[in-house]
Amino acid sequence: MDGARRPSLLFLLLVLQPGGSGRAEAGAMELSRILGDSVTFPLGIPAEQVTAATWTVNTTRSIVTVAAGNPPTVIVLDPSYEGRLRVPESNSLQITSLRMEDTGTYSAQIRTATGIIHRPFPLRVYKPVPEPTVLCDSVTCVNETCNYNLSCRVRDGGEHVTYSWTHTAGGAVVPNESIHHISQSPRDAHLAVTCTAQNPASNSSTTASAKDLCAAPTAAPASSLSYCRVKGIVLLLVLGALSAGIIAVHVLPGRERRRD
Repeated sequence: MDGARRPSLLFLLLVLQPGGSGRAEAGAMELSRILGDSVTFPLGIPAEQVTAATWTVNTTRSIVTVAAGNPPTVIVLDPSYEGRLRVPESNSLQITSLRMEDTGTYSAQIRTATGIIHRPFPLRVYKPVPEPTVLCDSVTCVNETCNYNLSCRVRDGGEHVTYSWTHTAGGAVVPNESIHHISQSPRDAHLAVTCTAQNPASNSSTTASAKDLCAAPTAAPASSLSYCRVKGIVLLLVLGALSAGIIAVHVLPGRERRRD
């Protein structure tokens, strides 16, 4: 990676050694990112006050150490992050080309002239939400008013997917529900609904007409034969042919012998 160097024993001892006063910040807000995106963890401390920082994930894995300088000295300790770490400014840490397994709580142990500061950065990586599919579950029409039950689903959408619906006329309806019920009169038949599926990092939408989704299939002409009727007629013909064969093989020869 850019600026990465092989670690020296003296440098690691300087960065990793305990000491000084420690201050931790709890309750950090979780950062949400899409698979393949990047994330930056800002230290929020003036660069001139930072002498070194050690980064870990889930408290057990040390991934990188950074020593202040221009440019800073960056030593990657975890091979899975090789080529994906940057120190863009103020000794903050950036991870590029995020993977699903990058989800976790990242912690920075920051060494300053007055002591050590601890900063947590919870991160969750999500798959992009695919385009949802809107289906017609049922429709009932009474006095020219039709009641539609629509459902919205995503394929392989991952976890934490929520749904919301909007009409083309505007206004959100039934947030966080995958099932939506609407009533439409003939004058509203041109209106469409939009289902939006989203997780904390991405969203995707599909717009459809309830009338078109729930349109009944065209009825067949009354004079035409249905598949079931044709199948029944063929079956009767086959049974008739079999019966005729049985009679010809077993019944008729017996009659001929009795006559003799």
